[in-house]
Amino acid sequence: MSMLPVFYDYSPVSAFYPAMPIRNMLTSMLNDELALLPQVTAAPRRNLPAKWSQSFHLGNYNPDEVKVNVDEGCVRIHARHVRGDEENGEVRETKRCIKIPEGVDASKVHCKMLNDRTYLVEAPLLRNEEEEEMEVQVESVPAITDGKKEDMQLVESSKPYETKLDLSVFEPDHITVKRRGNLVSVSADHSREEDGVKVSRSFRREFTVPEGVDYKHIKCVRDPKGHVAIMAPTADKK
Repeated sequence: MSMLPVFYDYSPVSAFYPAMPIRNMLTSMLNDELALLPQVTAAPRRNLPAKWSQSFHLGNYNPDEVKVNVDEGCVRIHARHVRGDEENGEVRETKRCIKIPEGVDASKVHCKMLNDRTYLVEAPLLRNEEEEEMEVQVESVPAITDGKKEDMQLVESSKPYETKLDLSVFEPDHITVKRRGNLVSVSADHSREEDGVKVSRSFRREFTVPEGVDYKHIKCVRDPKGHVAIMAPTADKK
C-alpha cells in the first residue's frame, strides 16, 4: 500500500492579515516592511560655480557716487554723497570692505548695480591646473645603439622616474598621452581591414607619478622600434 503526501494549507486570520494562503501572507508582510524603510534618493550632482559673486546694499546713492577698487585682497567700496557745496553742504559716506576668497582672480573683479540699489561684485575663479587634463606630446628620438640610451641622455641625467611601454604595433599618431595632476594615462587605437575583415587594436594604461617627482614637466619619447618611455625630473625641494 502506497502512502499519499498530506498538504497543509495554514492560513492564519488576523485584523491586519485576513485569511489568505501562506505565500501571499508572507509577500504582504514583506511589502509592508519595505514600505516602512526610509526612501534613499541619490543626491543631485552639483556643478561647481565658474565665478565668485557677492551682493551688498548701500542705500540711496547714485552709481556715479560709488567707487570700487581692489586693494590687498579686498574689494573696497566707497560711496559719497554731497548735498550742497563741499564746504558747507551735507556729506554722507559709506565704506565697505569685502574680502576676496582664495581661488578667485582678483585682477578681473567687476561691480554692477541692480535695480533695487543692490550692488553685485563678481570675479571668475582661477584655473586649477590640477583638475585640467593636459596632453603630453610624444617626441620621436633616434634609435638606441650599443645597448645605451644615447637618445635619452638629456633626460636620463636628471630623471628619477621612468615608465617603459612596448607600443611597437602602433604608429606614433595612434598614441595619446594625457596628464591630469599626477595621474598619467596612455592610450593607443588602430584599426584596419585585412581581406575584408576589420582588425582593431587598442591599449589603455593609467599610472600615478610618485611623490618627489615633478610631474608638471613629464616627458614622453618614442624610438623607431615603438618603445615608449615616460619620464620626469626630481621635484625641487622647497
